[in-house]
Amino acid sequence: MSMAKSIDSTQQDVRGESEASIVSSESPVRILVAASGTGGHLIPAIHIIDALKSVQPDAVVECIGVGRPLEEKILGGHGLKRHIISGTAIKRRGLGGLLRFVFMTPRCFLQCVSLFRRFRPDVVVGIGGYASVMPVVVARLMRIPTWAHEAELHPGLANSVLGFFASTVSISFEETKIRGGANLEFTGHPVRPELATVERRKVRSNNPERLLILGGSQGAQGLDNVISEIGEFLKERAIEVVHQCRSENIELVVNSYRACGVMASVVPFIDDMAGAYDWADVIISRAGASSVAEIGCVNKPTIFVPYPFQQGTHQTDNARSLANAGKAVVVEEAQPNFAGRLLESLQELFTTEHYLRMKQEPFEPRGLGAAKTIALGILRLVKRQLP
Repeated sequence: MSMAKSIDSTQQDVRGESEASIVSSESPVRILVAASGTGGHLIPAIHIIDALKSVQPDAVVECIGVGRPLEEKILGGHGLKRHIISGTAIKRRGLGGLLRFVFMTPRCFLQCVSLFRRFRPDVVVGIGGYASVMPVVVARLMRIPTWAHEAELHPGLANSVLGFFASTVSISFEETKIRGGANLEFTGHPVRPELATVERRKVRSNNPERLLILGGSQGAQGLDNVISEIGEFLKERAIEVVHQCRSENIELVVNSYRACGVMASVVPFIDDMAGAYDWADVIISRAGASSVAEIGCVNKPTIFVPYPFQQGTHQTDNARSLANAGKAVVVEEAQPNFAGRLLESLQELFTTEHYLRMKQEPFEPRGLGAAKTIALGILRLVKRQLP
């Protein structure tokens, strides 16, 4: 097992070259990025692709997916060309899922071989999920350099496999361990670059008054349902709320706040996340890898509510990385008396002493440079292959 190597996101190439000349060849570098599933895979892929294009503007970057609608929304909406391969998840899908996986594997293998022969990638990048497995495996067999990224503290099934095939795996948490021969590089998890504008040290008021509730890319039913239980406290403290909820629950959540007499803005999606983070004093959030990475960058006292039906303990483990640093608390929705425990944590975080103590705990916003660090690492893989 390779030991993770921490990479300074501000560094130039280890040989001293500038970023602009990190890859020099007669033809543009060609990169395939495999990502699918949820926003937790697709959005980091966008950040990495943007960083690749900023460092190597003439790079030809295209994507591999499995045809899910969210790919079209995120990747297609970003103007990226997609190649669709067959694929299906097997974890927690039972015997039927296993049979579909076995049936699709030969077809998926041949699709990747055909695509690689047509596109001729210089490097193949996997950003987690089952869509990234076969492209990285086939690339290794065809002696094409490969890079994979692991978002979670404890790797999922896909990257547990790819540790044996990828040239390098970038990891979001320094403690992450992945078996196999891949080189591990601790980079942090890519976040939106505009988070650099958030005033991380600023204390707007010693008495926090603003609450941001984030349900993740699909909203959070448990957070939408709990308003009536915490509404009296919010009203008593005159706390202003921005609540990102499930689109089908907007009317329910709006009516819940109105019944409690709480000033709240309820939306299904937040376009300006940097602005929302900057506005907030305290956050309640799901604990997906991207959410934890972003909140770790903006330094806002947070209550993490991990998804109760998560695979394994990924979200809980992610959240505890900040809780152990004194920057957050974790309230498990799946445990008894969720509303009461959430209210108790809110009351604690909205006290001046506790709020200021969490704000002042030391932190390192590593994710701000992660996309660029990963992009530079990917391009160095290509450079080592050039004649």
